[in-house]
Amino acid sequence: MVEFIDCGSLSITYDATGKASISFSVLTDNDKLTDDYTDKEWGSIRFDCVITNVMQRPIIGSKKWFEWSIQMEGVGNY
Repeated sequence: MVEFIDCGSLSITYDATGKASISFSVLTDNDKLTDDYTDKEWGSIRFDCVITNVMQRPIIGSKKWFEWSIQMEGVGNY
């Protein structure tokens, strides 16, 4: 099974209270995700998040590839 984050899709923003909003896409050759993306490190900051929205869609023209759009909120541990 192949699963990876599309790095160009990664977006991390902060509000005035320091809450992080993170969104990205995952490409996979399976209809299920295997990684738990709620505890990841980006740019030397470890984020502890909860998933607020997930959407899966097949990649048109592929035999079995899927794109997952994931949105999360949480905090960065510096």
